[in-house]
Amino acid sequence: MKKLLIIDDEFIFRQGLKYMMDWESCGYTIVGEASNGQEGLDMYAELKPDIILCDVVMPVLNGVEFVHQFQSTDRPPIIMLSNFDEYDKVRKAFQYGAADYILKSQVSKEQLLACLERILSSQQKSHSAETEKTFGVLIRQVLDGYAQLPYNKLNNYLQNRLPSSQYLLLLVDSPQPDFQSENHFQDEVSQMFLELPVCAAYTTQHHAICLISCPETDTDSCIQNILEKLRNCIRHTSCALSLPFCSISQIKEIAEDMYELTKYSILYENKLCFYQPEIKKAQENIENFSFEEYSSFISRGFIQDACHYLLEYLDSLKNTTIQNPYRFRKFVEHTFYISLKEIRKSSNYCQKLSLIELKLFKQIDNALTFIQIRDAIAGAFGELASVCISTKQEDAVITNFKNYLEKNYSYQITLYDVAGAIHMNYSYLSAYISQNTGKHFSDHLNETRIRHAKEMLDTTSHSISFISESIGYTDQSYFGKVFKKLVGATPLQYRNHTFTQKRRK
Repeated sequence: MKKLLIIDDEFIFRQGLKYMMDWESCGYTIVGEASNGQEGLDMYAELKPDIILCDVVMPVLNGVEFVHQFQSTDRPPIIMLSNFDEYDKVRKAFQYGAADYILKSQVSKEQLLACLERILSSQQKSHSAETEKTFGVLIRQVLDGYAQLPYNKLNNYLQNRLPSSQYLLLLVDSPQPDFQSENHFQDEVSQMFLELPVCAAYTTQHHAICLISCPETDTDSCIQNILEKLRNCIRHTSCALSLPFCSISQIKEIAEDMYELTKYSILYENKLCFYQPEIKKAQENIENFSFEEYSSFISRGFIQDACHYLLEYLDSLKNTTIQNPYRFRKFVEHTFYISLKEIRKSSNYCQKLSLIELKLFKQIDNALTFIQIRDAIAGAFGELASVCISTKQEDAVITNFKNYLEKNYSYQITLYDVAGAIHMNYSYLSAYISQNTGKHFSDHLNETRIRHAKEMLDTTSHSISFISESIGYTDQSYFGKVFKKLVGATPLQYRNHTFTQKRRK
């Protein structure tokens, strides 16, 4: 059982690390926690941990100072815990002998275990202090901005392991489940390209990266062979292969370009492996899609027609590079948002609509191929259609309820009478009216009666008592109170005001 010591001034982060996984089942035990570097130094003498996880920025004694002061010959490997803006400090920690680092904002169980595995693996090998820095460590330093041009350490490392001065960069996006671990990835690409020397590792960005030594003669044949093998191997993720290059100083920029290239898989039905020259610059404008026509379908309740119109347009884009993948995703999200915005105006299922939206946007973010995008859209619109049907059914309940009031307001009716007339359970109808209108049955009845009372006061000379009885009030005094509450004046004041207004005209 390997012993871990955590040094970090953030209590919540330390707790997060402690409960991130079942450490003992993974072969580790956390023997101590320290809130600064000085406490860490004091704890080390007593606990003798095998590996130390150390934050960069801490009070009293920070992570860089901790590594610098900790110069014991039997010092265990130290993994730095850093944020994106702590480049200079991490570089300094590496100069003092830090073994590796993890970005705090992206730490995960898989990433942490992979880092620990690398550390233990390097310990088992009897390398010199300089060569203990594996390809994984060096490439992560470069890609995350912790290494400075011209990347001498990485250059020296590669010169000793890759015979050719010409390289190809292979980037695999979210390598699992095709590659179960970093070691599995290294083994697989080594077997895949037996005739070509390779260096492979995971990055801190949930990617896998491989540098392939590419012969300067017969380069095209070599590339085609690599692409064929990748297309036969990659099933559940996407990857991109760069053009040949000779300068390691280009590697960060090339890796970023390859990452963008992997995103093109969502525009294809079954294409997961991309080679840089195959992709032409994408158009930026959305053309041939009428938001006006699409919105018209939605506003009229033709949800399936809107879905068909959208999918038909998306089908015109598939298996092409005429659209930017990022803009493609945003277009789909924006178009669906338009649908939701319109439907929310008349739906009582706003919470359900929000869940449909969240589910779709998550599916779009995780989608790998065009088919996955298409299936997600079709499923979401199917759920929208169900909500709209439910809304129409419920609107019918309110309509029937109000129609009954309109025909029977002059009688001594109760909610029981309404429920029986429209064939609904009394308790359910009561709750439904309150929930969907924000008013009780008595409020609706009074509003209906007073509206008719105002019409009679405006158009007839009937007495107040006659009008009160005509609209269903047996108590004239109560009628007067309800009228004043809703109108702001007594029935007589209202009639006099109306009469005065007519005379002025």
